[in-house]
Amino acid sequence: MQRLLGGRLSNTDSGSEGAPGILLAKCYGRWGLQAGLVFLGSGAAVPRNNRGLPGLAFINESRIVLLDAGEGVQKALDMAGLSASKIIAILVTHLHGDHVLGLPGLLQSMAMLGRSKPLVLIGPRGLGSLVEEVAKLTLWLPPYPIEVVEARAWERIRLPGGIEVLPYPVNHRGVEAFGYRLWEAPRKPKIDLDAARRLGLEPGPILGMLQRGLEVRVNGRVIRPSDVVRSQHRISVSYTGDTAPSHSVVEASRNVDVLVHDATFASDMAEEAHNEGHSTALDAARAAREAAAKILVLTHFSARYTSPEPLVWEAKRIFPNTYPAIDGAKLVLRP
Repeated sequence: MQRLLGGRLSNTDSGSEGAPGILLAKCYGRWGLQAGLVFLGSGAAVPRNNRGLPGLAFINESRIVLLDAGEGVQKALDMAGLSASKIIAILVTHLHGDHVLGLPGLLQSMAMLGRSKPLVLIGPRGLGSLVEEVAKLTLWLPPYPIEVVEARAWERIRLPGGIEVLPYPVNHRGVEAFGYRLWEAPRKPKIDLDAARRLGLEPGPILGMLQRGLEVRVNGRVIRPSDVVRSQHRISVSYTGDTAPSHSVVEASRNVDVLVHDATFASDMAEEAHNEGHSTALDAARAAREAAAKILVLTHFSARYTSPEPLVWEAKRIFPNTYPAIDGAKLVLRP
C-alpha cells in the first residue's frame, strides 16, 4: 500500500491494491488533521461491495464539510471514524438519487444523536423542498436549525469557522448541477524569524503585535507587519460531482491543491460518457493539467470496473500526479 502525504507518495507497506493508492486509515480523532479529505464513496449510480455511492468529507481542523450524501453515507462516515456531529455543512452537487438519497437518514440520525447546533445545506433548487417533503412523509421535525442555501454559480459562500465555498456550474445532462471549490479557514500569519532577527527582534510580545497586524517602534525605527509577517497558503480542493468535460471546471480549479474529478469511464467509452453527462479518466487528466492542479483524484467509477487501475494509468499519461479515490481512504494535506 502507498501513503500520500502533502502530495508526495511514499511506500508504507507491500499491500495488494494494485493501482497507486492513498493510505487507508480509520480513527479520525487520532489523525487530528489540520486539512485533508476522506473518500466515503467512489462509485457511480450502482454500488459495489467495495465501492459506495458518492460522498466526500473535507476536514479542516475540527470541522467537516460533506460533499454529496449518497445512500450508505452514514455507514461510510462511521467506518472512516468520522463523527457526524462535526459536520457543519453538506454540499449537494445535484439531485440525482445516488448523490442525495443518503441525506434524509443522516439528518434524522443527527437529531437522534442530540444535535442542537445549526447545519447548513447548500445545493441546487429543490434541495430544500426535498428535505421538507421527506420530513413530512416520515413525520419528523428537525430539532436543530437547518439553513438551506440555494447555490448560485460563481458566488462565494462563507461557512461558520471561515471555510469558503465557490459553487460553479458543471455539465450534467441539462440538470442543474454544481461543482464546489473549498478553501480552508484563513490561517494565522506566520512570522519570518530570519527577517525578524535581521531587524534585531526575537520571539516575544513585539512579534506578537506585528503578527496581529500592528506597527511597532523599536529603537526609534518603525517596523511594519509586512517586514516580518508572511501570509500562509490556504489549502483548496475542487470537487466536480458528475460532469462531462466543462471549461468551468478548469476555471474554478485553477492552481487548486486537489481536484477530485468525475472519471466514470475509460476513454474507449468517451462518447457514452459525454452523452450521459460524465467524463473519462483522460478528460479528468486534461482538466487537471489545464487548471494546473497539484493532485488529481479520480472518482465516480462505473460498476463495470472492478479496479480503477486502468483509469488511473490512462490519466497518468496526461497528468502523472493522479490517484484513485478509495472508499475509506484519507488524503492528508496538512497533518
